[in-house]
Amino acid sequence: MSQPATTTAEHQIDDTLVIGAVLPTVGTASEIGVSMANALQLGVGEINQSGGVNGRPIRLITREEGDNSATAVLAVQSLLQFGVDAIIGPTSSPNLLATLGAAVEAGVLTCAPTASALALDNFPDDGLFLRTVPSDSLQAQAMAQLVESSGSSAVAVVYLDDNYGRPFAEATRAAITQQGTTVASFVGFTPGEASVSAAVTAVVKARPQVVAVVADAITGPTIINAIDAATDDTITFVVNDAARRPDASAQPFSSTLGPRITGVSPVAHATSVAFTTGLLSIDSEATGLFAHNAYDCLNIIALAAASAGSLRPLAIAAEIPGLTTGGTRCSSFPTCEVSLAENRNINYDGPGGNLAIDASGEMTSATFDRFTFDENSRDVSIGLLRLGDG
Repeated sequence: MSQPATTTAEHQIDDTLVIGAVLPTVGTASEIGVSMANALQLGVGEINQSGGVNGRPIRLITREEGDNSATAVLAVQSLLQFGVDAIIGPTSSPNLLATLGAAVEAGVLTCAPTASALALDNFPDDGLFLRTVPSDSLQAQAMAQLVESSGSSAVAVVYLDDNYGRPFAEATRAAITQQGTTVASFVGFTPGEASVSAAVTAVVKARPQVVAVVADAITGPTIINAIDAATDDTITFVVNDAARRPDASAQPFSSTLGPRITGVSPVAHATSVAFTTGLLSIDSEATGLFAHNAYDCLNIIALAAASAGSLRPLAIAAEIPGLTTGGTRCSSFPTCEVSLAENRNINYDGPGGNLAIDASGEMTSATFDRFTFDENSRDVSIGLLRLGDG
């Protein structure tokens, strides 16, 4: 649960809900940024065509996230100087961790559409942070379910030993153990031939049937290929979402190894036909990659402001849990606003499906995409895995 901050300032407000967005439209994550920009344009249009929030059109101001924390810091500083009431983004966990403290100190609400890092679970946010992507703590539980479903009693966990991989791997080990499976080997490694070699030796010595791998898009494929090459045993691998889109420089999986790898990732595309049609009306080449996550951030902020009758960020944040659990289901601002106007409780479930957010701003349920790799080393979906109270 998020911890209280001690330096939050009194946020100055006027009569117009102003939302900032920090999105990458250049660099490696540009597809996500462009997709989310389309979704926010769609959402703002729907909200303002419905009369806006508390009788006034909302405003959206977008700044460039870029592909590093320095650019993201400048973007957030610009939005704070403008006096926004809430910020959507940055999209990457490192960039959000570098900027969230400034937003909290300014008394501004932040919604993360894709930053899933465990380090954000206990960030001192004073109740001014929420996300529409499941935390890696939930992804760890999903990985544990894949391990448990394998029926194996010999499991190893190997992980990239940094601030991202270590806590994620510890959560995965705890979740696997809670499922009743013993983790026989827990091995960290760092990039570099010597560390990878030592980790491979330790894992192979444990003779696991399943290896759970928590790593990034470069080191994940490296360690998996190295383990597979070092043993004659037929090992299966359970991986986190970063492995789904290996870095261009990463070694591909062979035709025999790929099908032995399964993983989980947050659902990347909405299932709503109406939402997809709306995106295409904005951009005929829209991919929709994680677009629904940004759309959800925008809608729940606007709905919470309307429900609270206030633009104060803390008042908005306080309304969100009650708007995403129980009540009449709705999936957009216009449909939800009708129920609010009739004094009915609503349960906002966006175009990506069930969305339940608790008082700490975290999702209490999540749907993950299960994936594997075909003989050509391309990732393919093989179903869904649902967790929580959804």
